[in-house]
Amino acid sequence: MINFILLLILHLIGDFYLQTDKVAKCKGAQISSECNRCKQTKKCTADTKFKLGYIIIHSLIYAIPFLALFFVANFATVAITFGVLLISHAVVDMISCCANKKFKNTLVFLGDQAVHISVLYFLFRWGSFTADISAYTVPLKVALVVLLLISPCSILINKVMKDIFSDTTEIGLFDVGSVIGILERVLVVVFAYLGNLAAIAVVITVKTWARSKDLEKDEFRNKYLLGTLASLVLAALVFLLYKIL
Repeated sequence: MINFILLLILHLIGDFYLQTDKVAKCKGAQISSECNRCKQTKKCTADTKFKLGYIIIHSLIYAIPFLALFFVANFATVAITFGVLLISHAVVDMISCCANKKFKNTLVFLGDQAVHISVLYFLFRWGSFTADISAYTVPLKVALVVLLLISPCSILINKVMKDIFSDTTEIGLFDVGSVIGILERVLVVVFAYLGNLAAIAVVITVKTWARSKDLEKDEFRNKYLLGTLASLVLAALVFLLYKIL
């Protein structure tokens, strides 16, 4: 199982941390105010489903972290894994970009990740790993938890908020609200690991008190409650995953 955890870590690095905002938006032909700076001769329209060039760029960058498998697997395993992920990721991304135009982005995002992880599990069961990395189980599990709590959770919450409140402006990973959410999830997992549930309640209380004035507005209250609960649920699920692994 530790080898599968390694594959998940490499997937998160390639799919979330090496993918820039520009590539993420442009591969799905998302039209925004920044499009006026695009130098491409063929601009995106409402009918444009995806931009193949950006999908290829993302797929190439996504596959790069998996070259680290050369340290733990034989050449054939790494070469085939690299090729399968390169092609499958591009195909799945094209399908996801098309689906985003018709379905809720949250559902498409979850489906997209489910397919990618299924491919990884197939490669894990098939591949031949030549090195024993069981001694690094705890560090790899911690790395997986940290990587999940930051970018993937933030993106998922953004999509949930956007699907429910269409007027919601998507916030970046390093915006104040996003950073607060990340720190909140990290604290929840740490306190859950220590078995100090009372401390989790204190974190939520302090956060709520800080926004007490804004909570007087109905719309903000609904968004705040949804965002906070979504963040807590995701933190709990990540902690549960850590315990299971």
